[in-house]
Amino acid sequence: MLRRYVLFSLGSTTADFAFGAVFVTVLLARGIDPLQLGTLLAASAVFGLAAEAPSGALGDRYGHRRLLASGLVVWGVGFVLFGWADGVPVTLLGTVLWAVGFHLHSGALTALVVNRIGTRDRAVRIARVVRWGQIGSRFGGVLGGVTVMLGGTWLSGDALILVAGAMLVALGLAVPLSFPMSPGRRGVSVGALVRESVTTLAGRRFAPLVVLVVGLTVVKAVLVMSWQPLVTARYGDDVRINGMVLLVMTFALALGAACSRFLGHRNPHLWGSACVIATGVPLFLVAWDLLPPVVALILAEFLLGVSQALFVVWEHLMYSDAARNALFSTMSFVALAVLSMTHVLFGWAWDGYGLETAMTVVLVVSVVAAAATAPLAFAFPESRRFFDPGGRAERGAPGDSEESDVRE
Repeated sequence: MLRRYVLFSLGSTTADFAFGAVFVTVLLARGIDPLQLGTLLAASAVFGLAAEAPSGALGDRYGHRRLLASGLVVWGVGFVLFGWADGVPVTLLGTVLWAVGFHLHSGALTALVVNRIGTRDRAVRIARVVRWGQIGSRFGGVLGGVTVMLGGTWLSGDALILVAGAMLVALGLAVPLSFPMSPGRRGVSVGALVRESVTTLAGRRFAPLVVLVVGLTVVKAVLVMSWQPLVTARYGDDVRINGMVLLVMTFALALGAACSRFLGHRNPHLWGSACVIATGVPLFLVAWDLLPPVVALILAEFLLGVSQALFVVWEHLMYSDAARNALFSTMSFVALAVLSMTHVLFGWAWDGYGLETAMTVVLVVSVVAAAATAPLAFAFPESRRFFDPGGRAERGAPGDSEESDVRE
């Protein structure tokens, strides 16, 4: 199961990065102007948010294997249509299917595997599964970039997207052959699961986790939005340099995920918040020209890899098996909403006061949120206890209420 989990993480991310490396170039080559480009991306974001909210509840209701297979196939069909299209309507349809399929599948693979771990050494085994999934995804990003670098010699951008879509469809069709059936929760509506997950995450037990996702999302947004302008300002606009820097950054991200094992999983409220704050340090230094861009970006990516792995481990140790996918999707929805607001704040500050000030202002938001995680975790001790499938939580409310039997 672990090997298949890593392979599926690797394969889906490879296809995703291969698409991401060329899709803007393909759209511009088709004569799509910036306004249409922005409209297409906005449409994908809207449909992605609409799909993310109920996607986890769909998995918990009808089974994670079904959701994973369906999401991969829809995602792949979106890529195929996108690569095959030569007009705006079909391109828009491919974009919508891409967003919907991606968000349907997100979280389903991890829930499918983690829910079968059992009770023996549960925390250690969940941490290992999540860590290897993160490593597989990061190396999938590396492989996606390499695929475009090599395959681009013989294939056009449209053809590369078609190949990526076919790969995702093949993965979706292979799901029933690769993973055991996962029973759903018959008799419970999707709407009820969504409401329960929202209510659960709004409670005291998950408050530190929600605050940490704010800090993590904000610092990640700063890194993603600033690295290309920083590299261009120092080394010029040669895109080959961008490609090499991105490749090294992705390796650093994978290495950070692998090294998260040395920090353990018993104090994620401390290690997670510390690593999120540390991620912002090299970004602050490079913003004010106190550190070379490549060095700062590699350090930031490495620390981001550690931070993301620790956060995902913490959330899956907290979620109940009965509502794991619904809670994951609700948390992802929160992260997407924070990301959208961060983009607006960053763009406004960058336009009015310059890149350095924009990075500093937004990084302060990240530091404040991350620094608040530990005090909140100590104020609410239940947030530092892990879900126990053998206790009342498994038999009680799907969201694992604050009164449920949990243990470290």
